[in-house]
Amino acid sequence: MPASLLRYLTLFTLLLLLTTGTLSYNIVNSWLAEKKSTLNTLALGMQKRIDTYRFFTYQIYSNLNNDAGGEDNVSAISLLPEVFYVEKNGQKTDALIFGQHDKSTLSAVRKISRYLDILWGAESDIYSMYYLNGVDNSLSMISTQILKDISAQFRGSYITAIAEARRTEMLQQSNALDERESFSPIRKLRFYNDYYFTLRTTFNQPGHLATIIAFDLPINDLIPHTLSRDNFILRADTVGASSEAFTNNDDTTRVQLNGSLLEVAAPLVNAPVNIVYQLPLRQFAADMARNNIWLLLLNLALLALTLTGFYLWRQPNRDARDDPSPRLRKQQALYQEIVKRIPVGILVYDFAANRVVVQNAIAEHLLPHLSLEKIAAMAREHQGVVQATINNEMYEILQFSQPQMPEHNLFLIREQDKEILVHKKMQLAQREYDKNVLARQRLLTNLRQELHTPMQALQQHLLSLAQTTDDDVRAGLLGKASDETAQTIALLDNIALHDQLDSDAWQPEVVPFSPLAMMDSLLLASLPRLSQKGLHLFHHYRLEPQRLYMGDMDMLQKSLQLLLDYAITNTDYGKITLTLEADAQQADKLTIRLSDTGTRMSAAELDNLRHPWLTVPSADRSRQNSGFALFLCHQLARKLGGELSIASKQDLGTHYQLTFTLPASASSRDEDEKLLEDMTVLLDITANEVRQIVQHLLASWGAECINADERQMPQEFDLRIVDDEAKMADNTLLVNGEDTQVTILAPRRLRTNFNISQLLQDALLTLIEQQFESTTLDAAPTDIQEYARQLKASDYFSLFVETVPDDIAKLYTDAEAGDFSTLAQTAHRLKGVFAMLNLHPGKQLCEQLERHITEQASEEIKNDLDEIDELVRVLLQPNGQQDE
Repeated sequence: MPASLLRYLTLFTLLLLLTTGTLSYNIVNSWLAEKKSTLNTLALGMQKRIDTYRFFTYQIYSNLNNDAGGEDNVSAISLLPEVFYVEKNGQKTDALIFGQHDKSTLSAVRKISRYLDILWGAESDIYSMYYLNGVDNSLSMISTQILKDISAQFRGSYITAIAEARRTEMLQQSNALDERESFSPIRKLRFYNDYYFTLRTTFNQPGHLATIIAFDLPINDLIPHTLSRDNFILRADTVGASSEAFTNNDDTTRVQLNGSLLEVAAPLVNAPVNIVYQLPLRQFAADMARNNIWLLLLNLALLALTLTGFYLWRQPNRDARDDPSPRLRKQQALYQEIVKRIPVGILVYDFAANRVVVQNAIAEHLLPHLSLEKIAAMAREHQGVVQATINNEMYEILQFSQPQMPEHNLFLIREQDKEILVHKKMQLAQREYDKNVLARQRLLTNLRQELHTPMQALQQHLLSLAQTTDDDVRAGLLGKASDETAQTIALLDNIALHDQLDSDAWQPEVVPFSPLAMMDSLLLASLPRLSQKGLHLFHHYRLEPQRLYMGDMDMLQKSLQLLLDYAITNTDYGKITLTLEADAQQADKLTIRLSDTGTRMSAAELDNLRHPWLTVPSADRSRQNSGFALFLCHQLARKLGGELSIASKQDLGTHYQLTFTLPASASSRDEDEKLLEDMTVLLDITANEVRQIVQHLLASWGAECINADERQMPQEFDLRIVDDEAKMADNTLLVNGEDTQVTILAPRRLRTNFNISQLLQDALLTLIEQQFESTTLDAAPTDIQEYARQLKASDYFSLFVETVPDDIAKLYTDAEAGDFSTLAQTAHRLKGVFAMLNLHPGKQLCEQLERHITEQASEEIKNDLDEIDELVRVLLQPNGQQDE
């Protein structure tokens, strides 16, 4: 009986599901049949209205052509510019004419309006007609709505917009030669809530533009109240229904899915359009459920009741073996949890049944790689212990068995590699701990020694200073005492900086800065020590000179200063090469390479990179490196988002590489006209590395470089750069690696340092000024008008007009921002322009401005800018005259 009842409930459930599905299908099918019938009725009504107004259209057009005469007493009132109201008796329709028109048009519109008064006299809906006259290109609008009050603000603009839209549509149809009749989409009349579509008919006239007559045909009276008017659209018939289908009374209405919309479309009999009713599927489902909610709820309730009875009937008839006692379930759960938590593999295998009885995750992972029969046989021969290698890992397998259950064997699997790894980690941890203890001991000892040495030397200098009266000796002792004091203060400042870096409150000061200016300042400070030790420095700057980057310039300069001082102390002879370049793949990733030819840095000294003062660093005759320098550099690099690496080899020296990320500043830009553009410089430099440095800087400033050894014949050049004093001549610059300023050897003969870009730039510009002064000094005019005439006669007048006012505006901007570095560069470039064009007053004003920029005198700078601006304004006046 229970089995039969369960089968009955199952069958009843299937019948309920089938009934629900069939009922839903019938409901949907009935709804679709009703909508298709409604759409067919609507399509027939629309087709009758279209046929009727086709007849009216042709009748109106034929009457217009046959009636040549017109009424003389027709008058029109101008309501708005280009909008005229036609006066007539009878107020069923009003008529408007848009645009200039002929008298015949006015008469024709009045006749059409009278005709439509009779036609639309009994209609309650809004009808409108539009007449585009191909003779005078005027548009007439005749409608049952009131048109005389078009001057009202909102109504007038609405009717005017409708008329303009109709004119545009009719003009487009007149240009379509193959389209005699067209239909518009279904539209809504704003003030009357009426829905309508427009029937447009084109009549071609020889010698004139096409005449178009259009009717706005309402469909409110055709649409049932049960259907939402907003869901109807009028769509062109792309499929096309054959006339035989309409003749045979075949169902031409189509039902289809269009995305998330359910569409019911009925074609018109004698028009190439379909009337389409669209309904969202979600709304369709909601309507179906709402209209049949009680029937659906009844079926669902019966289905739920049947399923509940089916479940409850099965509960008391379960097999007793499937329901163990709670005590047994708890005991099984406890055993499973113990086996899962044991950190070794556990496997109980029944050889008689050839199945696994108990196993945990470790044993389950290793079981496919084990041959348990061979392992059990080998274990019995070796006191129950076997070693096996699985996936290159060593495991120890212990096998146990009981005489009462010889077919069941217990295997314990323990990974020996993990134990060995844990042992090695413990050894490494102990070694690191011992190293940290030793580092703390050495840190205090080396720190005390590093502080004690300069303080002891300072004490000796002070004692010697007290015992001598010679001023020269006292000055030397004071200098040495100052150096020792500065060294001690620098060490204490570095320790304080490290404390700030360790604190969470420290944040980098991100500001735009020029790496080239930073490198110039850094190298100028290190030149005395380099010259003292006789070391050669080569600075390769491979970035754009004008580009600015965002970052903490002070911390970056601090890192480079520490590394450079460390390399100088570590190098007794040879050279130091400093290279700054950008990564080829990432433009904002910069790399600084510092290499020296000093003694090899030991591995113990390299440990200072991770632990300060772990080993006593190297030293020279005058200074000892700090055991804290490398560690602080490493910390600064990490704080700046970079990385410091050091490689040292015997007989090759030490290579320091600092990599960090600096995004380019948004305010930096490349200048349109470079500083040395159109200049040709001859490089007569023997050293290849020096020539590469100078050539790269000159190329970045826009100069054209030629090498002396590459010339096949004498070539013309503007300047000459040499590294041998024996090759000096006029317009020649001598470069070396020791000078800290520009030195004038003779007129048009200078000497400077090739590693400092600012000094090299100043020397070249000074040499250019001297060259121009020597060639144009005798012919220099003395009157502003003469200078103006000279400027206008120059070939560079147009370039002067395009660039100099922009430079003056940039001077004002930089002065307001307080950017004296950029201000000095712009003033220097402007001075070169004045010197090149032999405008001595401008050159003198720029020299005065440069002096005030050096003094950072803001008021004097503003006055100088006003004088330069006034001079340029006078030079650019038509007659070069000053204002009274």
